Amino acid sequence: MRKVCFIIAYDISEKNRLQRLQRYISTQFLQLQYSVYYGTMTRKRMDAFIVSIQKIIHPSDDDLRIYEVEPLEKSFVIGKRDDDIMLFSDIGELTL
Repeated sequence: MRKVCFIIAYDISEKNRLQRLQRYISTQFLQLQYSVYYGTMTRKRMDAFIVSIQKIIHPSDDDLRIYEVEPLEKSFVIGKRDDDIMLFSDIGELTL
């Protein structure tokens, strides 16, 4: 099966759910910013991943979005750079 690229972004209202979700997503995705992750997986695996995420979040309180995207090749950073979560060099090249 072909892998697809995804970006996950979230806003979780409760600290314990936030930490649990961060730990879980970090097992499969790379952190781009504090609540934004990028990774690849098959659609079938993503379906299972979503089921697991639904067990963590509260739909009435939390906001989680998953975007199917093209592979990331360049980035443009405006403002402060946090080296601990950057996947791109100073000139925007992917460093994976």
